Amino acid sequence: MNPYAPIEIDRDAWTRRVVETHFDPDTGTPYWLEWAAERGLDVRAAVDGFDDIERVFGSFDEDVLRSLPVERFHPQSLSGPRRVYETGGTTGEPKRVVMADYWRKQAAWADRVLPDAFPRGNLLMLGPPGGANNAGAFVEHLADRWDALPFFVNMDPRWAKRLADEPRRFDEYVAHLVEQAQRVVSTQDVTVLFTTAQLLERPAVRELVADSGIDAVYHGGTALDSDTHRVFREEWYADVAVAGEYGNTLMGVAQEAPPQLREPAARAYSLDYVPCEPYFVPEVVDDGDTVSYGERGRVRLTVLSEELFVPGLTERDSAVRVRGEAPLEWDWLRDPGTAEAATDRTTDGVY
Repeated sequence: MNPYAPIEIDRDAWTRRVVETHFDPDTGTPYWLEWAAERGLDVRAAVDGFDDIERVFGSFDEDVLRSLPVERFHPQSLSGPRRVYETGGTTGEPKRVVMADYWRKQAAWADRVLPDAFPRGNLLMLGPPGGANNAGAFVEHLADRWDALPFFVNMDPRWAKRLADEPRRFDEYVAHLVEQAQRVVSTQDVTVLFTTAQLLERPAVRELVADSGIDAVYHGGTALDSDTHRVFREEWYADVAVAGEYGNTLMGVAQEAPPQLREPAARAYSLDYVPCEPYFVPEVVDDGDTVSYGERGRVRLTVLSEELFVPGLTERDSAVRVRGEAPLEWDWLRDPGTAEAATDRTTDGVY
């Protein structure tokens, strides 16, 4: 049970609830209803808990999220304002999903896991905008929880990736982003800078933080190694609060472990991220089997949302499986990064 989540419910009970939503014959999700009909399977009877997911569904073919109309992947019962979100396209064509209240709940989760001492106030998002990308929506909802204002410097992550092999043009693009951020902080009260770890490594971004009234940096998107994480906290951003999150359009936000549960120095500055169970269950596997604690494997994600159901999706990333700490006692992910098997088809850019 996750005491931090919007609904306190155990994983098996939540699994049954989500399956009931998506496989209801009258109001369920068209893709999954067709999938079950083709197999002559009563999924609601076959799934009694989370451990039944792999047996019933096997591995999910992510290409269907790229090629089929997005309306087929949300339950017909989902109504009201909705938005289509896209993945960043790091491993091929973008995947698309429909979401309604998904990112508001993720902002609530992240806010509850962030340390009480982490400054709350106006945010400057130096990264992908809202619209098709989820990051802007997450920041917007986070600011709303803080009764604060979100400012945005819009980065096109796909364009940045195209420039990754052209250092001069890439540097010009980053300078263009930082110049816009400087215009914001020179006239506005900004408390938190939300951006990617790779941009935080840039001297111009470090100078931006040092020369402004920014009190905290919040990193996400790209992988951050433990040595750079230590430098962030002890040197480059020693005078401001630092926090991180790991996630994507499908997975939501896995917030960095609260320091009161596991101090960064106590984990040798490895990044321990806490997934928002039972809504997102990332397992760490090798050849389909869960690895032992302390071992690295590929991340296999199951999304259990009443808006979206994705069972057993093999992610691009690998991570180390680590035990959680009470009250967040399920498995955490340590030091996620692009898996070796995915590097030949992945371009990270700055996001």
